[in-house]
Amino acid sequence: MNTNIENLAVVYARYSSAGQKEQSIDGQLAAAYRYAEAKGYQIVHEYIDRAMTGRNDDRDDFQRMLSDTGKHQFSVIIVWKVDRFGRNREEITFNKYRCKKNGVRVEYVAENMPEGPESVILEAVLEGMAEYYSLQLSQNVKRGLLENAKHHKAVSGTPPLGYKLTEDKHFEVDPDTAPLVRVIYEKYAAGETLFEIIRYLNNAGYKTPRGKPFARTSLDKLLKNEKYIGIYKFKDIIYDEDAVPALIDKDLFYKVQDMLEKNKRAPVKNWNYSDYLLTGKLFCGHCGDPMVGKAGHGKSGRKYDYYICKKNDKKPVRKEWIEETVLQEVHRILDDDEIFQMIVDNTWEYYLEQDTKEHEREAMLKQIADIEKGIANLSRAVEQGMPFDVVSGRLEELSGQKTALQRAIAELEIERGFKLTKEHIQFFLEEFRKMDTSDRECEKRLISVFVNAIYVYDDHVKIAFNYSEEGQRRTVSLQDVECSHVVHSPTLCRIHTNTLSWVKFVFIITIKVAP
Repeated sequence: MNTNIENLAVVYARYSSAGQKEQSIDGQLAAAYRYAEAKGYQIVHEYIDRAMTGRNDDRDDFQRMLSDTGKHQFSVIIVWKVDRFGRNREEITFNKYRCKKNGVRVEYVAENMPEGPESVILEAVLEGMAEYYSLQLSQNVKRGLLENAKHHKAVSGTPPLGYKLTEDKHFEVDPDTAPLVRVIYEKYAAGETLFEIIRYLNNAGYKTPRGKPFARTSLDKLLKNEKYIGIYKFKDIIYDEDAVPALIDKDLFYKVQDMLEKNKRAPVKNWNYSDYLLTGKLFCGHCGDPMVGKAGHGKSGRKYDYYICKKNDKKPVRKEWIEETVLQEVHRILDDDEIFQMIVDNTWEYYLEQDTKEHEREAMLKQIADIEKGIANLSRAVEQGMPFDVVSGRLEELSGQKTALQRAIAELEIERGFKLTKEHIQFFLEEFRKMDTSDRECEKRLISVFVNAIYVYDDHVKIAFNYSEEGQRRTVSLQDVECSHVVHSPTLCRIHTNTLSWVKFVFIITIKVAP
């Protein structure tokens, strides 16, 4: 029997042992339950990590929750703030993508996210802020790591296979596992494949330093680790030879590196979902169905990548061309100062509309000011001769009201999180303009934040940028595209302001395809 899980939610809360109290968990849960009640959600489970760092997402209950999204038993994850879902863009984006793929959305209590297109941009700003503050807080830790690195000490708790740590965190040879490292290098140098070596290691019951079975990633990392020839590296700051005990001779190590480089050119038989940048954004202009990635080979054996429509005979679109075209239009918009400022202004205005907490705070501050005047008047009355016992009850009452209001303001600040300014939004959106266009992850982020949908016809392409209608964010449909106001590229400088309101209008660019 199918169960409607649309209104079923779970809560995730965590606190770090560094400077936070157990009560912060209670505060997060209480705020989450109030949020759920207001939204009409039923909370069916709580995931809680205590004394865990936010510097990475390797947390027991957090990982359990991500795994449970695949069981399809709830539709919403309620978290306190965006930084509870990871402390950098990569973690946050990946974790949210994993949830979204399983039909689960993430909602924040302390950072009230609007549902319009600006929510995509505002969420990116908040993710950037979370990363920014996380990096600030980690400066002391980084200084400590650098100090350890200068003395060639371990900067993490788990040494590579073949080593163990002394009491003062220096590397020394582990006689139990060092021979296995040599065996792995010798097997690869003798021509065995990574798969064959992994199968040998796992069948023999060997484990990685973290106690897990060997996989391609762990083995590849082991075969490239320069510690095995005595080199100690720390980021791009320290590179010292003969700084740790060597386990492999240099001739064997560099032979393996040459073989790894040559084997990288082995052909890939199947296309990878993540290789297709516009998956989920690209649609057929004939029928409106999503277009999917497909790889093919020419007579010469050269590999070609396309986007195709499975429903009709729409001719395939070359992956390289359509991705480059879309990215060019995104950059064209971001590089236009007038349009960019409009995006900043709209995002800021939308944020202000959603931030009702500030009005509550101002009202409570006014009440506190009135109470303080009342207390001051009573104090002056006592100074002028009025018996204290006459006013003591009223003074106690006013003092209690003031304390309650101060607590309410503190709780409001916790729920609201940090207060964004327009300068924050401007700063973090400026970062999108500076993104390295040759970096694949940067390209993915630009498409994710700014592009709503792309419709491909035989002779032209229409790109729809994020917009909202009556406050609801959704994907632009084929019908929307056909009846929308169209702006022809490259005359972007002549766009009328209303075209980019992002509230009632679809902003679409049409690119003609050469015959």
